[in-house]
Amino acid sequence: MKKLILTLSLLLFVFSIFSQSSKIVFEDSEHDFGEIQEKGGKVSYKFLFRNDGDEPLLILSVKPSCGCTTPNWSKNPIKPGEEGFIIAEYNPRGRPGVFRKSLNVVTNQSFPDKPNNKFIYIKGNVLR
Repeated sequence: MKKLILTLSLLLFVFSIFSQSSKIVFEDSEHDFGEIQEKGGKVSYKFLFRNDGDEPLLILSVKPSCGCTTPNWSKNPIKPGEEGFIIAEYNPRGRPGVFRKSLNVVTNQSFPDKPNNKFIYIKGNVLR
C-alpha cells in the first residue's frame, strides 16, 4: 500500500511539473530583407514574441548560424502574457548574393515532447 501511494504521489508531482511551463510564440519566425545594398551597411529586424505559458520565460541564448549575424534579446524573464524581442542584425559586407541565416533561440521551456529551442530566420539578397 505504501508503494502504491508513493508511486501515485511521484506521478502527480511529475505531472504538475510538466503542466506548468513557459511557451514562446513568435509573431513572425522569418523576415525577408529583400534586396539590400552591400555598401548600405548593416540591417536589422526585431522579432517579437509572447509568452503563452503559465510560467516566466527566459531566453538563455540566441545562437546565429554564422558570424555575419549578431543577436540581441530581452534579458529579463518574460511573464505569462507579456512580450519580448530578439533583434537580428546582419552585416552584408563581403557577402553578395542570396542568403538565409538561422538563429537558434534556446529558452527555459520544459515540455517532455519538445526541445527547448526554436529557430527564427532572416533572408535576403545582397547587391554590390
